[in-house]
Amino acid sequence: MSVSHVQTADTLGSGKFQFAVEPGVGGAAVIDSDVGGGSIYYPHIDLAARYGVSDGVDLGVRFGSSLVELQSKFLLTDSRDPNKAISLAPSVTGMFLGTGDEGDDASISYVNLSLPLLVGFKTSGGSEFVLGPRVSGTRISGSALEDGAAVNILSVGASVGYALRVTEGFRLMPEVGVSMPVLGEVNTTQTDSEVASGFGGGFVQFKLGFLFGGGRPINRDSRIDAADIDNASVDSGDENAGNDGYED
Repeated sequence: MSVSHVQTADTLGSGKFQFAVEPGVGGAAVIDSDVGGGSIYYPHIDLAARYGVSDGVDLGVRFGSSLVELQSKFLLTDSRDPNKAISLAPSVTGMFLGTGDEGDDASISYVNLSLPLLVGFKTSGGSEFVLGPRVSGTRISGSALEDGAAVNILSVGASVGYALRVTEGFRLMPEVGVSMPVLGEVNTTQTDSEVASGFGGGFVQFKLGFLFGGGRPINRDSRIDAADIDNASVDSGDENAGNDGYED
C-alpha cells in the first residue's frame, strides 16, 4: 500500500508521457495507552507510468511495493493558470491470490480505493509544491473451505511534496505521506459484523520520486490573468492573441 502520490497536481498535457522511479521507506506504528506502542519500518519502491490522454486528464499505472495501482487524474482548474493547479486523482489498488485445488479452496484479496485532492502551487521555474489530503477505503478478505472473513477500513491522510524541475524532462520530488485508519468493520461467516474505531496508530511514508518526461511547459505569460482564465480567452486586441501562454 502506498500513502503517497509522488506526482504534481497539474496534468501532463495531451500526448505527454511520464515515467517515474519512486524509492523510499514506509513505517507502521501502533500506540496503545495501556501497553505502550511499537513501530516497524521497511523499504518501499515503485515504478509508475502516466500518459496525458487530454489536456486535463492523465491515466497511469504504478506497480512494485504498492502491488498494482491504476491511477487517474482530473484537472479542476484552468490548465493555463500560472500559479496553481487543483485536481482529483482517484486510484484503485488490488491483489488476488487463490488456490483451486479440489476440497482445499482458499483465497485472499486486497482492494484499496483512494480519492486524493491534489493542490499544487507553481513557481516561476516550473517547480510545484503539492499538498494532497485524501480519503481511502480498504477491504481485505479471505476464505478457506466454508469459512470466510473480511475487514473493511476507512482511512484519512495527507501528503506534502515538492516537484523540483531540474531540466525540461526531469523532476525530482521528495514527498512525505501519512494515513490513519478511523473506522473499521470485521465480518466473518461465524459471527456478526463488528465496528471498530480508535486504532491508535497509522502509516507514514517517505519517497524520493525521479520523474522523467517533459510535462507541461512553464507558463510565463503575464497577459493571462484571472479574468482571462474565467473567460477562457486572451484579449483579442493583443498582437499575440490566441497564444496559449506557454513557452515553446
